[in-house]
Amino acid sequence: MKMNLNSSTYKILEKLGDKGNTRIEEFSTGRVTLIDVGLNVESDKDTGIRVAEAALAGLGKIELDNKIHVKIEKMPAVATLSSQLAGWCIKMGDKIALGSGPARILAKKPSDIVNKIGYSETSNKGALILETPVIPDRETCRKILQEAKVKDLIIAIFRENSITGLINVLSRVVEVGIFRLFNMGYDVNKISYAGGTVPMIRLSDNVMSEANDAIIYKGSVRLTVDGWDPGLTEKAISKHSKAYGKSFKEIFQEAEGNFYKIPADIFAPAELTVTDLKDTKE
Repeated sequence: MKMNLNSSTYKILEKLGDKGNTRIEEFSTGRVTLIDVGLNVESDKDTGIRVAEAALAGLGKIELDNKIHVKIEKMPAVATLSSQLAGWCIKMGDKIALGSGPARILAKKPSDIVNKIGYSETSNKGALILETPVIPDRETCRKILQEAKVKDLIIAIFRENSITGLINVLSRVVEVGIFRLFNMGYDVNKISYAGGTVPMIRLSDNVMSEANDAIIYKGSVRLTVDGWDPGLTEKAISKHSKAYGKSFKEIFQEAEGNFYKIPADIFAPAELTVTDLKDTKE
């Protein structure tokens, strides 16, 4: 039987809701349930972990001590690039929210990545994780529901500088590594296992820069693949970038605050270890 990642992830997020942090918007085409997991309510580490696992469509596990440990034993490319990647840009007036989670698969956001990974599903339920500075208004909820093409959509919302936001950004250490390989032309569907670690940093108002520094300079990714070019390993780590050595804040300032001007190869982990199953068969 085919999986339904949206339905299973919906159940993960549903458990985080109660009357104190939930709002429901009803429409003729369906309903949207908003659950505040770190926007206007205080979040905690356990909530952050659950939301980060939901961003991985329930395909990965996250543990936290002095480091964040990510393990994805099933469909790593789908878990990271088709789901966890913050690839759905949602405009709300002069504000921008970034969406992740398996609802991206339904809405094909962005279509080039979702289509290339190749996993698709249909579902009556959808699950979205939204990093946002404001609560989505009714019209925004309606548009998201329409694009996700579901009758029942659940959205977990949080701000970047929350415990949930911090854990979610750091938990992308594996996704950063896989996305780097994707952009290098490697067939990421050959990855059968992915794991990674990154130091847990303190919460601050500069989560984006400090979390990226942690991944770029201290993040470690381990992959098991079925076919590998050893020459890719060194090119796929952050040290290969000309921007290496600078803080992410410096890099961002040099790019005039434009993410698209940042050297793409700096978005990579510090270490990459690859086990090729073809080598073990020989």
